[in-house]
Amino acid sequence: MTTAQALPEFFTRVPTLQRAETMHQYWGDRCVNLEMFVFSFMNTFNEAYNGGYWDLNITSNDALYMSLSTDEPVRLVSPLNYADETMSADAAGLVLTIYASSYGMHKFPEDAYLLETYDKLMEVVGDHPEASKIYRLLD
Repeated sequence: MTTAQALPEFFTRVPTLQRAETMHQYWGDRCVNLEMFVFSFMNTFNEAYNGGYWDLNITSNDALYMSLSTDEPVRLVSPLNYADETMSADAAGLVLTIYASSYGMHKFPEDAYLLETYDKLMEVVGDHPEASKIYRLLD
């Protein structure tokens, strides 16, 4: 996206007015489902979560993910492996979007957008400044 605001080398933020178009471009007809899955995983991983505005970001390898729009650290506790990590909203959003796309792949196996999102996000985790925390939550 050429009109998006450039942020740290890891991702580009999608402008507000391009959110709906971008979500459909990257996630197809399942974009609303994937968005709801992200919110649901946030509720599961963070008991204190009570809603908020979410940003859309595009990674360096052209994958879309969501992140809570805050400068405050976000605590995620995995009910799957009991990892307990406090990280940036960006890193937390990456974790949650990976979980959401994985869940979506199993729920809608015919949808290639979800598999592509999962694969591309997993490819860039190692490049993220908080990779070790992300991997602990994904393990």
